[in-house]
Amino acid sequence: MMARIAAWGVALLAGLFLPAALILLIQFQGVEALLTLSAPDMAMLLAGLFLPPCLLLLIIAWLTQHTELVALGKALLRQTAILEDKRLAAEALAEECRAQTALLQEQVRLAISGLAVGQRQVEAIQALSTETRLQRLTSEWNLVAAELSATLVAMWRLAHGWKSPGPEAQDLPLPPAEELPLRILRLLPATPREMAQFEVDERFVRQAARYRATFQAFLDHVPETGPLSRAVFRDMIYGRLDARLALLPRPNHARVIDPATLAAE
Repeated sequence: MMARIAAWGVALLAGLFLPAALILLIQFQGVEALLTLSAPDMAMLLAGLFLPPCLLLLIIAWLTQHTELVALGKALLRQTAILEDKRLAAEALAEECRAQTALLQEQVRLAISGLAVGQRQVEAIQALSTETRLQRLTSEWNLVAAELSATLVAMWRLAHGWKSPGPEAQDLPLPPAEELPLRILRLLPATPREMAQFEVDERFVRQAARYRATFQAFLDHVPETGPLSRAVFRDMIYGRLDARLALLPRPNHARVIDPATLAAE
């Protein structure tokens, strides 16, 4: 800005130089002396008047342009340095972003691995819990089956007695434990109408009620679904026998049974 002001000042002085020089020539030489000059002298006079201010203007213009070019070069260097700093900062930021992204990816991978491990642990715990429940249920069923077998033995003795008829009166052997439920199932009618006409001992009815109560108490602890569900036990021979015993009349506890006949129970 200062260079431009100086250039305008010099240009103004150069513009005033020519009129001032003409006025001085007229004052010292007169107008007649100027008019009597030959063409070469007039050319030399005009060259002497115009050449110095033109040279001065050219020098000032070159200096001004050089100064502006130097300033522009410095500004460009500063802008280049600023842009380089920004580029380096952007590269550093990009590198940091890449590092953060890699860290996040690693954290996500570790989280997924942790979830997978947790899922496997949960599945293992569930499998162990299921196996434990099945083992507990199997153990409980073994105890219940033994109790039901004892009740079935009493029912078999009530139906067939202890000894065979006749003078020899030999002891009647019990059927194998695995066949006993099926043998008793075959003794009972399959329809309610036939069961209503079926003559049955009150002691047998009471043993049947005991059997059903024991079996139902066990079913109350069995889940509805799963490998060992209630449907599985109902489909067993013990479950089918329970459904058949449900057709029997309810026990009459008011009826007094002869003490001599209680041995079969």
